[in-house]
Amino acid sequence: MNKILIATAIAAASITTASQACTSIAWNTDFGTLTTRTNDWVESTSPVLGTIKAGSKRYRHGVEGNGETFTTKYDIIAVQAYGGLVHDGVNSEGMQVNGLYYSPMTMDGKGKNSISQFAFGEYLISQFATIEEVVNNLETIKTEMVSHPTLPKAPTFHWSLTDKTGDRLVIEHDKDGITLYRGKEAAVMTNQPSQQVHLNAWKKASSKFSQPSANVNYGSTGNNNSRDRFLYSSYYSEQLKQPSSSFNGMMKLAGTAFRVPHDAANTIENGVITGYATEWQLTQNLTTGKAIWQYTWNEAWTQVQFNFYDILNSGKQINFNLDNPALAGDITAQIIATGQ
Repeated sequence: MNKILIATAIAAASITTASQACTSIAWNTDFGTLTTRTNDWVESTSPVLGTIKAGSKRYRHGVEGNGETFTTKYDIIAVQAYGGLVHDGVNSEGMQVNGLYYSPMTMDGKGKNSISQFAFGEYLISQFATIEEVVNNLETIKTEMVSHPTLPKAPTFHWSLTDKTGDRLVIEHDKDGITLYRGKEAAVMTNQPSQQVHLNAWKKASSKFSQPSANVNYGSTGNNNSRDRFLYSSYYSEQLKQPSSSFNGMMKLAGTAFRVPHDAANTIENGVITGYATEWQLTQNLTTGKAIWQYTWNEAWTQVQFNFYDILNSGKQINFNLDNPALAGDITAQIIATGQ
């Protein structure tokens, strides 16, 4: 593995060439460690909430029959896309991973027991309980960039991890090695360019005003590109005050993530402007297990809640469709009832 650079101061690839545009934010409050992330994409990813039990055999390249296997140490509950790829997940110890599109990702390694970009996030939450454990073990993990049998172009990602203590980490694989951003510098995450470029832009923008106001220009051009989403979320998340409850905190944090409108222009493909939009948003309390799921695609416009610890503790094998437009209310019991 390449050298690891630690910044101490503190999904999928395109089916065309359109960039995925997502946002991930964490907030440590008196009512628990809260996270929210948006998934912005060009089509429905057919999201499924699934469980992976401790002791399961999983493929190191993320695709069944592709690469060697590894054995999971912890139970996992995850949003899975495109037939089973772990998109986002949290383990039984309360550590969560978000995978976001990142075009500069470079994984040069190959060989026996390597982990591909498809399985990297899943592997981390299946093997480790805390951010500290991840940081201490990253050098031992061999990585390899691989293609997917159903995609014409190999996907590239970077990852954020948050544990229930409030520790937070962003991992980026670049040509000159792996860079880690930890703590406050990892609180907000979008897409390329690198986290450091976004942090530099935010530092420059935030230095221009002494306090936030409705008239402050915090550097955004008013678009939904990754730079503007980073500035938007940094500006508003820094203004958050301690919530009155877990639910109140989750509501406030969710509002700091920019939701991309449907039909928003992205890139030109064959002379036609392609779009992408926020397909779903997931807001979670890693301390209590409460989750709020919002889904907006085609004829579905839902907001439901569930407790992922209750689902994991049920011991059931879950494979639950999250894009059902009829979902409503607290669906924890409904999810568990469908399990095996």
